[in-house]
Amino acid sequence: MVLDRLGGVALAISFKAMHPTYRPSKISRARKCGFRARSKTPGGRKVLANRRSIGRKRLGAS
Repeated sequence: MVLDRLGGVALAISFKAMHPTYRPSKISRARKCGFRARSKTPGGRKVLANRRSIGRKRLGAS
């Protein structure tokens, strides 16, 4: 944070770099949304069952 005097008023200027919200990574996506991650939890197995019933070609992200 940098303080600057302009006409007797202190202004706070922040130099915070913006970055993209979504930074794709195949490994982190597979660990979070992949088939093996879904298979580990009861809710994930329910997701897989629903996707099987729909007839999805890919059940997980990986």
